[in-house]
Amino acid sequence: MSNNTKNDIEILESPYKLPEGWKWGRLGDFIDIYRGVSYKKTDVHSEKQQNDCLIMRGGNIEEGNINIDADNVYVDKSIVAESQFIKKNDVIIVTSTGSTKVIGRAGISNDNYSDVAFGAFLTLARPNGKADKSFVNHYFQSSLYRERIRQLASGVNINNIRTDYITESPFPLPPNIEEQQRIVNRIESMFAKLDEAKEKAQNVVDSFETRKAAILHQAFTGNLTAKWRKEQDCNNCNNCNNTVLDDISSYSKNLSKKDFDNISFFQQKVDNIQLSDGTIWSKCSVGAIGIVSNGSTPSRKMDTYWNGDIPWVSSGEVSNNIICNTKECITNDGYDNSSVKMLPKGTVLIAMIGEGKTRGQSSILDIPATINQNIAAINIEHGFIEPKFLWYWFQKEYKKNRTAGSGSGPQALNCQRVRELDFIVPSLSEQQEIVRILDSVLEKESTSKSAAEQVLEQIDLLKKSILARAFRGEL
Repeated sequence: MSNNTKNDIEILESPYKLPEGWKWGRLGDFIDIYRGVSYKKTDVHSEKQQNDCLIMRGGNIEEGNINIDADNVYVDKSIVAESQFIKKNDVIIVTSTGSTKVIGRAGISNDNYSDVAFGAFLTLARPNGKADKSFVNHYFQSSLYRERIRQLASGVNINNIRTDYITESPFPLPPNIEEQQRIVNRIESMFAKLDEAKEKAQNVVDSFETRKAAILHQAFTGNLTAKWRKEQDCNNCNNCNNTVLDDISSYSKNLSKKDFDNISFFQQKVDNIQLSDGTIWSKCSVGAIGIVSNGSTPSRKMDTYWNGDIPWVSSGEVSNNIICNTKECITNDGYDNSSVKMLPKGTVLIAMIGEGKTRGQSSILDIPATINQNIAAINIEHGFIEPKFLWYWFQKEYKKNRTAGSGSGPQALNCQRVRELDFIVPSLSEQQEIVRILDSVLEKESTSKSAAEQVLEQIDLLKKSILARAFRGEL
């Protein structure tokens, strides 16, 4: 290791032994560097106008490529220097960001663009022809480059890459252009096969939600259990008669006046749904089938309220899952000095706030637990509604339920709006059959998705391994 006093950074002259005929070079000898520039706020606009060009930012840079549709900021071409426009084989590097994962990310342009330039916090490396352009480009995807850049660029809040971090990078150079091209051809041949497999795996992952939505639609229109109903001869079967709402009404007479009144109010607004085979399901609101409440958060200022053994669920933990444990627990003091309630196993939860994915997501408690004030709990311990049936219904209705949140501030549900959410009620035995089928089918779908995600991870690791071997002369 030598100390480069001019640039005030350490450069590894020989990070590892190269094959005979190879040598270590300085990356800056094979590229020209251009730094991104900032534009005045008055010159920037989000809608493209005549004679405008796109200014790429960090969001446009992906691993190995650029996405000009990802982040749209435009300026008039007349104020952009010619050197800032993107050309084929240009490498655009993220050189300033708060993310250690993103810093140094490099995307390669596959085309010449007369209306796409790059802006602040990016740097452009343009191969100068002294080495094969594609060989240089692949170097920017290698761990040799990325690991070194991440180490040098680390900062307190913002990670920054100085130009000399790039230009002084050690560059392993094969003996001639022909050898470089041979290596490039080998890399790209292997990558092409991996990309084909990656596309198939990604399609499985991307289509999971579509397939799941189609399965849930079939379940809640009665199609999944049509054969089962025929086998049961449900129209003449006392076991399949739909008395669920009547049973809940009778049960509610033993509840508090407030809970009884709520259930009675919503049970007055019930319609029937007749399926194609004559089976009757009920259409109602969530308030007609259970007790809806929310929780609270014991004071964070009181250490004695926390780190106990009473499970406490935060809204971030409600993510279409079954909750078997919680990130935090409260003490008996925290329980006694707040308005939390202990909810029984089988309670269905729905998150009430969140501009991201959280609002409208649901969970089932597999343990007795308390919850915070941003979660609605639907207590159905009367046993006439299968908890998973309600949980799957909430997943089907996710997008619709999110729109039920409103307000002048951040969009949010509340307990009353949760009571007003739509629900459908088959007989208890049919609920159980629907859950049985959904458990089986969705488990298979989830297994396929997980396997595809593992394939994607393995492909990324294989690509890194191929590049590592390539730049060691081992490919």
